[in-house]
Amino acid sequence: MNKQLGRRVCAAALTAVGLGTAVATGGGAVASAQPAPPTSTTMTCSSANPLVWAPPFTWTINAASGESLRPGGSALEPAILLSGGNELPTPPGGLIPSIGVNWYGTRVSVDWHNTTTGATGHSVSDEAAWQQKPGIPINRTWTGTGTVAFTVTVQTGAGWWFVNSQNAVCQGTISVVPGR
Repeated sequence: MNKQLGRRVCAAALTAVGLGTAVATGGGAVASAQPAPPTSTTMTCSSANPLVWAPPFTWTINAASGESLRPGGSALEPAILLSGGNELPTPPGGLIPSIGVNWYGTRVSVDWHNTTTGATGHSVSDEAAWQQKPGIPINRTWTGTGTVAFTVTVQTGAGWWFVNSQNAVCQGTISVVPGR
């Protein structure tokens, strides 16, 4: 009888340890889900300078989940919203710098793939011209909700984006979520 009692106690202990391990590890049969990417990201990418006398520089691009109104639309829709700037020096105030020779134009394009829905697309920003300290022009990329992988191309030119255009390319992935 003592041997049977010992075996039962040992079997019960092993069962408890096995059950505890299965609960702690999620049963082992279920694959662990990948965490969703963040709803915003900051990227940096280098660019040659379209002004032949000026040095190369770096763009800093902020991409975030947001909402925007489509042209002619009546409701806000989920979108990637971009902002950012660069390390070019800020010109001093006054009249003389405004007649300087360091003028830039920019345009941004975004190629995207929503891995949740399978949708893909391309968007192009507004165009900015004749800026001494260019920034990211207004860009709205309507992707729908889900995980979105995207490539941002910042085209910087001398005066206008298309004059000696230089490209800076950044890639990222974010979760585009519905508005609250």
